[in-house]
Amino acid sequence: MKKEVKQIMKLVKKFRGIKVPEYITSKSQLIAWALLIARKQNKPVSNGEFVFDLRCTRYGGVIHDLRKKGWRIETINEGNSKYTFRLTKQPVAYGMSLAYQNILQQEKLRGVTNV
Repeated sequence: MKKEVKQIMKLVKKFRGIKVPEYITSKSQLIAWALLIARKQNKPVSNGEFVFDLRCTRYGGVIHDLRKKGWRIETINEGNSKYTFRLTKQPVAYGMSLAYQNILQQEKLRGVTNV
């Protein structure tokens, strides 16, 4: 099973020119990481980027789960079936799964987030 996950994640090597870190092992983690990158760049992630760049068609379910975990994600209707998603606040690591704590910790070390 682990081998299958690694093969899937190799399909997405970069997002906005930034290499996807090795510690990202699921689509949920990939979307959380992309939202953190977008926050640093001050540019929201579009539904097209989720589908075509990150290859995740079920991003809505992942965003829903992240919101339940305390992530504040704003949805903006741009018109013509285009939506953008902006991370306005990420939660503190306490109470989150170890995978999400790892993402926040690793990105903090890389200077992506200010947790």
